[in-house]
Amino acid sequence: MPIKDTAKYILGILLAAALMTWVLRDTDPKVLWQQLRAASVPLLLLGASLNIAHNLFRVLRWRVLLAPTKAGLPLRGLLVAVMIGYMTSWVVPGRLGELVRPMLVSARQGVELGPAVGSVVADRLLDIVSVALLFGLGIWITPLSGAAAEHAAALRAGAVLLSIAGVAILAVMIAVAIAGPRLEGWVSRRHRWIRWFGRVALSTARGAIALRKPSALLLSVFYGLIAWLFIAAGTFACVVGSGAEITPGVILVVMPMLVLGVAVPTPGGAGSYHGAMRAGLMLFGVSQVTAVTAGLLTHVMITVPVIIVGMILLWTDNVKWSDLLNGARQLRHLGGDAERTAEGVS
Repeated sequence: MPIKDTAKYILGILLAAALMTWVLRDTDPKVLWQQLRAASVPLLLLGASLNIAHNLFRVLRWRVLLAPTKAGLPLRGLLVAVMIGYMTSWVVPGRLGELVRPMLVSARQGVELGPAVGSVVADRLLDIVSVALLFGLGIWITPLSGAAAEHAAALRAGAVLLSIAGVAILAVMIAVAIAGPRLEGWVSRRHRWIRWFGRVALSTARGAIALRKPSALLLSVFYGLIAWLFIAAGTFACVVGSGAEITPGVILVVMPMLVLGVAVPTPGGAGSYHGAMRAGLMLFGVSQVTAVTAGLLTHVMITVPVIIVGMILLWTDNVKWSDLLNGARQLRHLGGDAERTAEGVS
Protein backbone atom coordinates (compact mmCIF):
# COMPACT_ATOMS: atom_id res chain seq x y z
CA MET A 1 0.00 0.00 0.00
CA PRO A 2 1.44 3.44 -0.95
CA ILE A 3 2.63 5.64 1.93
CA LYS A 4 -0.05 8.25 1.18
CA ASP A 5 -2.84 5.65 1.37
CA THR A 6 -1.35 4.17 4.53
CA ALA A 7 -1.30 7.62 6.15
CA LYS A 8 -4.95 8.18 5.22
CA TYR A 9 -5.91 4.81 6.67
CA ILE A 10 -4.08 5.51 9.94
CA LEU A 11 -5.65 8.97 10.21
CA GLY A 12 -9.08 7.44 9.58
CA ILE A 13 -8.54 4.91 12.35
CA LEU A 14 -7.32 7.59 14.76
CA LEU A 15 -10.35 9.76 13.97
CA ALA A 16 -12.68 6.78 14.50
CA ALA A 17 -11.00 6.02 17.84
CA ALA A 18 -11.37 9.63 18.98
CA LEU A 19 -15.04 9.71 18.00
CA MET A 20 -15.77 6.35 19.67
CA THR A 21 -14.13 7.67 22.85
CA TRP A 22 -16.54 10.61 22.77
CA VAL A 23 -19.54 8.33 22.06
CA LEU A 24 -18.73 6.00 24.98
CA ARG A 25 -17.82 8.67 27.50
CA ASP A 26 -19.95 8.63 30.68
CA THR A 27 -21.44 5.27 29.63
CA ASP A 28 -21.45 2.53 32.26
CA PRO A 29 -19.89 -0.55 30.59
CA LYS A 30 -21.98 -2.97 32.69
CA VAL A 31 -25.26 -1.30 31.79
CA LEU A 32 -24.21 -1.11 28.15
CA TRP A 33 -23.39 -4.82 28.13
CA GLN A 34 -26.77 -5.64 29.69
CA GLN A 35 -28.58 -3.66 27.01
CA LEU A 36 -26.57 -5.29 24.25
CA ARG A 37 -27.49 -8.73 25.58
CA ALA A 38 -31.16 -7.79 25.92
CA ALA A 39 -31.48 -6.63 22.30
CA SER A 40 -34.09 -8.32 20.08
CA VAL A 41 -32.27 -10.57 17.61
CA PRO A 42 -35.33 -10.96 15.30
CA LEU A 43 -35.71 -7.17 14.99
CA LEU A 44 -31.98 -6.73 14.36
CA LEU A 45 -32.07 -9.38 11.61
CA LEU A 46 -35.17 -7.74 10.12
CA GLY A 47 -33.33 -4.42 10.07
CA ALA A 48 -30.31 -5.98 8.36
CA SER A 49 -32.55 -7.63 5.74
CA LEU A 50 -34.39 -4.39 4.95
CA ASN A 51 -31.11 -2.52 4.59
CA ILE A 52 -29.77 -5.11 2.12
CA ALA A 53 -33.08 -5.11 0.23
CA HIS A 54 -32.92 -1.36 -0.43
CA ASN A 55 -30.09 -1.95 -2.90
CA LEU A 56 -32.54 -3.39 -5.45
CA PHE A 57 -34.16 0.06 -5.81
CA ARG A 58 -30.76 1.74 -5.83
CA VAL A 59 -29.75 -0.50 -8.73
CA LEU A 60 -33.00 0.22 -10.59
CA ARG A 61 -32.38 3.96 -10.21
CA TRP A 62 -28.78 3.61 -11.34
CA ARG A 63 -29.89 1.78 -14.49
CA VAL A 64 -32.22 4.68 -15.31
CA LEU A 65 -29.30 7.12 -14.93
CA LEU A 66 -27.01 4.99 -17.13
CA ALA A 67 -29.61 4.29 -19.85
CA PRO A 68 -28.58 7.19 -22.16
CA THR A 69 -24.99 5.90 -22.09
CA LYS A 70 -25.78 2.19 -22.34
CA ALA A 71 -29.30 0.82 -22.26
CA GLY A 72 -30.37 -2.58 -20.97
CA LEU A 73 -27.59 -3.08 -18.43
CA PRO A 74 -28.10 -6.31 -16.43
CA LEU A 75 -29.36 -5.79 -12.89
CA ARG A 76 -26.99 -8.40 -11.52
CA GLY A 77 -23.93 -6.65 -12.96
CA LEU A 78 -25.02 -3.35 -11.45
CA LEU A 79 -25.82 -5.02 -8.12
CA VAL A 80 -22.34 -6.57 -7.99
CA ALA A 81 -20.78 -3.13 -8.55
CA VAL A 82 -22.99 -1.53 -5.89
CA MET A 83 -22.37 -4.18 -3.23
CA ILE A 84 -18.61 -4.35 -3.79
CA GLY A 85 -18.50 -0.56 -3.77
CA TYR A 86 -20.32 -0.47 -0.44
CA MET A 87 -18.06 -3.18 0.95
CA THR A 88 -15.04 -1.09 0.00
CA SER A 89 -16.50 2.03 1.62
CA TRP A 90 -17.18 0.16 4.85
CA VAL A 91 -13.67 -1.29 5.02
CA VAL A 92 -11.46 1.52 3.67
CA PRO A 93 -11.51 5.18 4.82
CA GLY A 94 -12.24 7.98 2.39
CA ARG A 95 -15.41 6.60 0.71
CA LEU A 96 -13.27 4.83 -1.89
CA GLY A 97 -16.24 2.65 -2.79
CA GLU A 98 -17.79 5.59 -4.63
CA LEU A 99 -14.98 5.21 -7.18
CA VAL A 100 -14.96 1.42 -7.13
CA ARG A 101 -18.59 1.31 -8.26
CA PRO A 102 -18.13 3.21 -11.56
CA MET A 103 -14.77 1.54 -12.17
CA LEU A 104 -16.39 -1.90 -11.94
CA VAL A 105 -19.36 -1.07 -14.16
CA SER A 106 -16.98 0.50 -16.67
CA ALA A 107 -14.53 -2.41 -16.73
CA ARG A 108 -17.10 -5.24 -16.65
CA GLN A 109 -20.15 -3.76 -18.42
CA GLY A 110 -18.41 -1.57 -20.99
CA VAL A 111 -19.90 1.70 -19.75
CA GLU A 112 -17.81 4.77 -20.53
CA LEU A 113 -16.11 5.83 -17.31
CA GLY A 114 -16.97 9.53 -17.39
CA PRO A 115 -20.74 9.06 -17.44
CA ALA A 116 -20.38 6.15 -14.99
CA VAL A 117 -18.66 8.45 -12.49
CA GLY A 118 -21.21 11.17 -13.18
CA SER A 119 -24.09 8.75 -12.63
CA VAL A 120 -22.75 7.95 -9.15
CA VAL A 121 -22.54 11.69 -8.39
CA ALA A 122 -26.14 12.11 -9.60
CA ASP A 123 -27.13 9.05 -7.57
CA ARG A 124 -25.75 10.59 -4.38
CA LEU A 125 -27.37 13.95 -5.10
CA LEU A 126 -30.71 12.19 -5.53
CA ASP A 127 -30.06 10.54 -2.16
CA ILE A 128 -29.80 13.98 -0.60
CA VAL A 129 -33.12 14.99 -2.13
CA SER A 130 -34.79 11.76 -0.92
CA VAL A 131 -33.47 12.16 2.62
CA ALA A 132 -34.62 15.79 2.70
CA LEU A 133 -38.14 14.87 1.49
CA LEU A 134 -38.45 12.09 4.07
CA PHE A 135 -37.12 14.45 6.73
CA GLY A 136 -39.98 16.80 5.88
CA LEU A 137 -42.42 13.93 6.28
CA GLY A 138 -40.82 13.05 9.62
CA ILE A 139 -41.12 16.62 10.92
CA TRP A 140 -44.77 16.67 9.86
CA ILE A 141 -45.80 13.42 11.58
CA THR A 142 -43.55 13.60 14.65
CA PRO A 143 -44.37 15.88 17.58
CA LEU A 144 -41.24 17.78 18.62
CA SER A 145 -40.69 18.46 22.28
CA GLY A 146 -37.83 19.06 24.66
CA ALA A 147 -34.37 19.07 23.04
CA ALA A 148 -35.82 18.14 19.63
CA ALA A 149 -38.06 21.23 19.67
CA GLU A 150 -35.12 23.43 20.69
CA HIS A 151 -33.08 22.24 17.70
CA ALA A 152 -35.98 21.98 15.23
CA ALA A 153 -35.01 25.17 13.38
CA ALA A 154 -31.42 24.01 12.93
CA LEU A 155 -32.56 20.57 11.74
CA ARG A 156 -34.97 22.11 9.22
CA ALA A 157 -32.37 24.59 7.97
CA GLY A 158 -29.78 21.87 7.49
CA ALA A 159 -32.16 19.64 5.54
CA VAL A 160 -33.35 22.53 3.36
CA LEU A 161 -29.77 23.63 2.58
CA LEU A 162 -28.73 20.08 1.69
CA SER A 163 -31.76 19.70 -0.56
CA ILE A 164 -31.16 23.01 -2.33
CA ALA A 165 -27.48 22.17 -2.85
CA GLY A 166 -28.33 18.74 -4.25
CA VAL A 167 -30.95 20.05 -6.66
CA ALA A 168 -28.68 22.93 -7.77
CA ILE A 169 -25.73 20.66 -8.56
CA LEU A 170 -28.00 18.24 -10.43
CA ALA A 171 -29.42 21.12 -12.47
CA VAL A 172 -25.91 22.32 -13.37
CA MET A 173 -24.88 18.80 -14.42
CA ILE A 174 -27.95 18.42 -16.65
CA ALA A 175 -27.41 21.87 -18.20
CA VAL A 176 -23.74 21.16 -18.89
CA ALA A 177 -24.59 17.78 -20.45
CA ILE A 178 -27.26 19.30 -22.72
CA ALA A 179 -24.90 22.10 -23.82
CA GLY A 180 -22.04 19.62 -24.31
CA PRO A 181 -21.58 19.92 -28.10
CA ARG A 182 -21.38 23.72 -27.93
CA LEU A 183 -19.16 23.74 -24.85
CA GLU A 184 -16.82 21.15 -26.37
CA GLY A 185 -15.87 23.53 -29.16
CA TRP A 186 -15.06 26.30 -26.68
CA VAL A 187 -13.16 23.94 -24.35
CA SER A 188 -11.05 22.52 -27.20
CA ARG A 189 -9.55 25.98 -27.83
CA ARG A 190 -8.47 26.62 -24.24
CA HIS A 191 -5.19 25.97 -22.44
CA ARG A 192 -4.47 22.26 -22.04
CA TRP A 193 -5.27 22.24 -18.31
CA ILE A 194 -8.59 24.01 -18.87
CA ARG A 195 -9.20 21.70 -21.82
CA TRP A 196 -8.57 18.62 -19.65
CA PHE A 197 -10.76 19.86 -16.78
CA GLY A 198 -13.52 20.91 -19.18
CA ARG A 199 -13.61 17.54 -20.90
CA VAL A 200 -13.71 15.78 -17.54
CA ALA A 201 -16.64 17.98 -16.50
CA LEU A 202 -18.49 17.39 -19.79
CA SER A 203 -17.95 13.64 -19.65
CA THR A 204 -18.97 13.39 -16.00
CA ALA A 205 -22.05 15.58 -16.49
CA ARG A 206 -23.41 13.00 -18.94
CA GLY A 207 -24.13 10.82 -15.91
CA ALA A 208 -27.13 13.06 -15.15
CA ILE A 209 -28.38 13.57 -18.72
CA ALA A 210 -31.18 11.02 -18.21
CA LEU A 211 -32.82 13.40 -15.75
CA ARG A 212 -33.64 15.91 -18.49
CA LYS A 213 -36.64 13.67 -19.27
CA PRO A 214 -39.48 14.17 -16.75
CA SER A 215 -40.33 10.45 -16.83
CA ALA A 216 -36.76 9.43 -15.94
CA LEU A 217 -36.56 12.14 -13.26
CA LEU A 218 -39.82 11.02 -11.62
CA LEU A 219 -38.80 7.36 -11.81
CA SER A 220 -35.42 8.14 -10.25
CA VAL A 221 -37.02 10.11 -7.42
CA PHE A 222 -39.55 7.30 -6.88
CA TYR A 223 -36.87 4.60 -6.68
CA GLY A 224 -34.84 6.81 -4.36
CA LEU A 225 -37.74 7.38 -1.99
CA ILE A 226 -38.54 3.65 -1.86
CA ALA A 227 -34.88 2.81 -1.24
CA TRP A 228 -34.64 5.28 1.64
CA LEU A 229 -37.92 4.11 3.12
CA PHE A 230 -36.37 0.63 3.26
CA ILE A 231 -33.26 2.09 4.91
CA ALA A 232 -35.41 4.01 7.40
CA ALA A 233 -37.52 0.93 8.17
CA GLY A 234 -34.39 -1.15 8.68
CA THR A 235 -32.86 1.48 10.94
CA PHE A 236 -36.12 1.75 12.91
CA ALA A 237 -36.23 -2.03 13.42
CA CYS A 238 -32.64 -2.05 14.69
CA VAL A 239 -33.12 0.94 16.99
CA VAL A 240 -36.33 -0.46 18.50
CA GLY A 241 -34.66 -3.84 18.76
CA SER A 242 -31.91 -2.14 20.76
CA GLY A 243 -34.42 -1.02 23.38
CA ALA A 244 -35.32 2.51 22.28
CA GLU A 245 -38.98 3.54 22.45
CA ILE A 246 -39.48 5.80 19.44
CA THR A 247 -41.91 6.31 16.56
CA PRO A 248 -40.97 5.73 12.89
CA GLY A 249 -41.03 9.49 12.28
CA VAL A 250 -38.10 9.95 14.66
CA ILE A 251 -35.85 7.96 12.34
CA LEU A 252 -36.90 10.14 9.38
CA VAL A 253 -35.96 13.26 11.35
CA VAL A 254 -32.64 11.79 12.51
CA MET A 255 -31.74 10.34 9.09
CA PRO A 256 -29.91 13.46 7.76
CA MET A 257 -27.66 13.35 10.84
CA LEU A 258 -26.88 9.67 10.19
CA VAL A 259 -26.09 10.41 6.53
CA LEU A 260 -23.64 13.13 7.57
CA GLY A 261 -22.15 10.73 10.11
CA VAL A 262 -21.48 8.09 7.46
CA ALA A 263 -19.89 10.74 5.22
CA VAL A 264 -17.04 11.30 7.70
CA PRO A 265 -13.94 9.51 6.29
CA THR A 266 -13.48 6.85 8.97
CA PRO A 267 -13.40 3.09 8.25
CA GLY A 268 -17.04 2.08 7.84
CA GLY A 269 -18.27 5.30 9.43
CA ALA A 270 -16.99 4.02 12.79
CA GLY A 271 -17.39 6.60 15.52
CA SER A 272 -19.05 9.19 13.31
CA TYR A 273 -22.18 7.10 12.67
CA HIS A 274 -22.39 6.16 16.35
CA GLY A 275 -22.01 9.78 17.38
CA ALA A 276 -24.76 10.88 15.00
CA MET A 277 -27.08 8.15 16.27
CA ARG A 278 -26.39 9.02 19.90
CA ALA A 279 -26.95 12.75 19.35
CA GLY A 280 -30.07 12.23 17.24
CA LEU A 281 -31.83 9.79 19.55
CA MET A 282 -31.02 11.79 22.67
CA LEU A 283 -32.84 14.75 21.09
CA PHE A 284 -36.00 12.66 21.43
CA GLY A 285 -35.47 11.67 25.03
CA VAL A 286 -33.72 8.33 24.50
CA SER A 287 -31.26 7.66 27.32
CA GLN A 288 -27.56 7.90 26.59
CA VAL A 289 -26.83 4.21 27.11
CA THR A 290 -29.76 3.15 24.93
CA ALA A 291 -28.72 5.57 22.18
CA VAL A 292 -25.17 4.20 22.30
CA THR A 293 -26.52 0.63 22.20
CA ALA A 294 -28.67 1.50 19.19
CA GLY A 295 -25.71 3.06 17.40
CA LEU A 296 -23.47 0.06 17.99
CA LEU A 297 -26.00 -2.60 17.00
CA THR A 298 -27.48 -0.73 14.03
CA HIS A 299 -24.01 -0.07 12.64
CA VAL A 300 -23.15 -3.77 12.89
CA MET A 301 -26.41 -4.77 11.21
CA ILE A 302 -25.75 -2.33 8.36
CA THR A 303 -22.07 -3.00 7.71
CA VAL A 304 -21.41 -6.68 8.43
CA PRO A 305 -24.03 -8.14 6.00
CA VAL A 306 -22.80 -5.82 3.23
CA ILE A 307 -19.18 -6.84 3.80
CA ILE A 308 -20.15 -10.53 3.76
CA VAL A 309 -22.26 -10.19 0.59
CA GLY A 310 -19.54 -8.10 -1.07
CA MET A 311 -16.87 -10.72 -0.36
CA ILE A 312 -19.14 -13.50 -1.64
CA LEU A 313 -19.73 -11.57 -4.87
CA LEU A 314 -16.00 -11.02 -5.30
CA TRP A 315 -15.67 -14.79 -5.35
CA THR A 316 -18.82 -15.92 -7.19
CA ASP A 317 -18.55 -13.29 -9.94
CA ASN A 318 -14.81 -13.66 -10.29
CA VAL A 319 -14.23 -9.96 -9.74
CA LYS A 320 -10.53 -9.21 -9.82
CA TRP A 321 -8.65 -6.20 -8.54
CA SER A 322 -7.31 -5.89 -12.08
CA ASP A 323 -10.81 -4.77 -13.13
CA LEU A 324 -10.57 -1.91 -10.66
CA LEU A 325 -7.06 -1.01 -11.81
CA ASN A 326 -8.39 -0.99 -15.37
CA GLY A 327 -10.96 1.58 -14.35
CA ALA A 328 -8.33 3.63 -12.55
CA ARG A 329 -6.23 3.76 -15.72
CA GLN A 330 -9.25 4.94 -17.69
CA LEU A 331 -9.85 7.62 -15.09
CA ARG A 332 -6.48 9.19 -15.95
CA HIS A 333 -7.66 9.68 -19.53
CA LEU A 334 -11.14 10.87 -18.68
CA GLY A 335 -10.60 14.32 -20.15
CA GLY A 336 -8.51 13.30 -23.12
CA ASP A 337 -11.01 12.33 -25.78
CA ALA A 338 -13.11 15.19 -27.06
CA GLU A 339 -15.17 13.17 -29.51
CA ARG A 340 -16.20 10.56 -26.91
CA THR A 341 -17.08 13.28 -24.45
CA ALA A 342 -19.43 15.03 -26.84
CA GLU A 343 -20.90 11.85 -28.31
CA GLY A 344 -24.38 11.00 -27.19
CA VAL A 345 -25.07 14.29 -25.40
CA SER A 346 -27.01 15.96 -28.16
